[in-house]
Amino acid sequence: MMMKNYLFAVALLSVAVCAGCATGGGGHTGGNIVVTVDTNPKGQDVVAVTLTVQFVATVTHVNDQSVTWSRTQSDGSACTAACGTISASGLYTAPAAAPNPATINVVATSVENPTKTGSFSLTIRQIAVTVTPKVNNAPLNVVKGVTQQFTAIAVPDVAPQTFNWTLACDAGANLCGTLDANGLFTAPNTIPNPATAHVTATSTIDPTGSDTVDVAIVKSRLVASTTYAFRFSGFDGNGPLTVAGNFATDANGAITGGNEDELTASAANQCTVLGTSPFTSDTNDHGTLTLRTSAGCAVNTRTFKVAVSADGDGRMIEFDANGRASGEIAQADANKFKNSALPSGSTFVFGLSGVDVALKRAGFVGLFQPDGTGKITSGMLDINDNGTASSAHSVSPFPLSAYDLSTGDGRGTMTLVDNSSGTTYNYAIYMIGGQTNKASNPLTLFVISTDDPQTRPAVSGTIVFQDPTPAPYDLADLNAFAVSSLTGVDTNGHTLVSLALSNGDGKGKINGSFDANNAGTIIAAQTFSCSYTSSGSGRYIVTLLGNGTSCGSPALPFVFYASANSRGFLLDQSSAAVYTGQMDLQPGSDFAGSELAGSFAAATVSPGTSGVSEAALNLLFTAEAPTFTLAGSQDVIGDPNPEPLAGTYTVDFTTGTGTLVLTQPAAQNYVIYLLDNVKDGPIQHFVMMNVDPATTNPSVIFAER
Repeated sequence: MMMKNYLFAVALLSVAVCAGCATGGGGHTGGNIVVTVDTNPKGQDVVAVTLTVQFVATVTHVNDQSVTWSRTQSDGSACTAACGTISASGLYTAPAAAPNPATINVVATSVENPTKTGSFSLTIRQIAVTVTPKVNNAPLNVVKGVTQQFTAIAVPDVAPQTFNWTLACDAGANLCGTLDANGLFTAPNTIPNPATAHVTATSTIDPTGSDTVDVAIVKSRLVASTTYAFRFSGFDGNGPLTVAGNFATDANGAITGGNEDELTASAANQCTVLGTSPFTSDTNDHGTLTLRTSAGCAVNTRTFKVAVSADGDGRMIEFDANGRASGEIAQADANKFKNSALPSGSTFVFGLSGVDVALKRAGFVGLFQPDGTGKITSGMLDINDNGTASSAHSVSPFPLSAYDLSTGDGRGTMTLVDNSSGTTYNYAIYMIGGQTNKASNPLTLFVISTDDPQTRPAVSGTIVFQDPTPAPYDLADLNAFAVSSLTGVDTNGHTLVSLALSNGDGKGKINGSFDANNAGTIIAAQTFSCSYTSSGSGRYIVTLLGNGTSCGSPALPFVFYASANSRGFLLDQSSAAVYTGQMDLQPGSDFAGSELAGSFAAATVSPGTSGVSEAALNLLFTAEAPTFTLAGSQDVIGDPNPEPLAGTYTVDFTTGTGTLVLTQPAAQNYVIYLLDNVKDGPIQHFVMMNVDPATTNPSVIFAER
């Protein structure tokens, strides 16, 4: 983060230096006159059409500091009215249409010595609008009779975030629902024919700036004729609980059946999901999921509150008397329900967490190579069992280690044998989907232990395809900004949570800063400069959470198995806290205020202790600078109805970190770390955690648009 801040400061300095370049010869006051030009506020080098920018000039080494203002094209030639206008006081007004070329020079000329000038390079842009939520290459499903809030973002960020909203119905006017002036869409109670509509937002100052979301009005928020994989973990009255499974939907989005694997403190169980399991929506991005299962599992009916993302996946918490758990559901690709989905020559990495046979915290990370037919040819495994580390053990090849996805229903099995100890670990795996040729959408599976928890650790987690591009994954391949989300447990049974922003230099140094809530002890924006090493194949030792440039306490070494550059799974290598988590690439920079505007689905991630208060949240951000506000709702155990949310947020848009302050339903403080952004586009994911000292059992909350 220090490097990113430094580069940002240098960028601003370079703008100021270039903007203040003076030209011309001497005068009666000599050749020392310097004219510098900047904007107020400083450094605004982009303006949207029709908007204004106030310029200021400083003239040094002269008695008369007054200037005259003019404009030239970027090559210095004369400007026409298409360049916009500038007043005698330096107030520039952009034209209604961006000129070609779109960059001009705003020039200040000394009145006392007209041979002395300064200039500032300014780019005029048409307004670009993005409407969210939106699904790539498909309509957004909206359930009949419910509401969906749409939000628009205008770029450049200095443009007014004000829009005219319109609705077009393919079945005819007024047949596909209504849309209010703030982008709130209400679907009709009866599905029209055709069941499609189009929601458009247009900038109030630039009619060329507009965007449209296609809408499909449907019976269920669950996507029709699709398989969903799910995973959740937490605690019930007897101790730790973790569950993984899948279910299929019919043409109307109703659940038809599926599979479930369950780990309690005393047993590993398997059962089937029944077709009587319903999903109901009260708004388009919020609903209730009930999973009913056959005999064989400890509890045969579990109810969840689900915050639904734009693409139909969801974050959820258990919302019944059976336990306190949180997790996710994700659409699965039925074309991947086969052994060849894990192709020969590929590598997969995994991260698992849970408890050992004594109910103490345990974590696993590693990798394996499949052959596309069910054989595992090699692999590596690191374990931290309550502070006892088993490091860099090799995985025995087939026939001892193997996998099987041949049943065709999305559930499979996997066996890994630790070559050093001879210990056998058995798992159920649930295919989600993705690709095996790039990191942006990697093939992903949920995984859960099926061993007796009295003899083997009860753990669950995720398996992810490893992008082959950075091979051989040496020092040079850890060279980007990333956000790490970490959860551990102290000796008193309270959770330890940290979020870290870091930058590997590709040479063995990793710098950054982190926030932590260590069972109510808050560490805020602590900088560190630590180191990392590589053993190849994607396995690193990365030291994080250090204090200062010497990487002092509370620094911890983590085993890091990379699924891509600066992305993968982390495991505390030695402490009894057994921190586990993941590192996510933060490819963006220069985050803009408007980029967080819109709706997000969020929920607690893998709570470390039974004291964590799981929450599922629907967050709605608005970003009309200088006020950044938050609304929405949250589900928490003990309240049968969603609680309304209200608050404000701030983000350092050079680093992507910031704060979120809730005022409703109660005062709460969070830090937020943005995970990504697209140039001139919306933020898609972020993580956050509570930083109130009274919260001694915090958790990481993951949010996706």
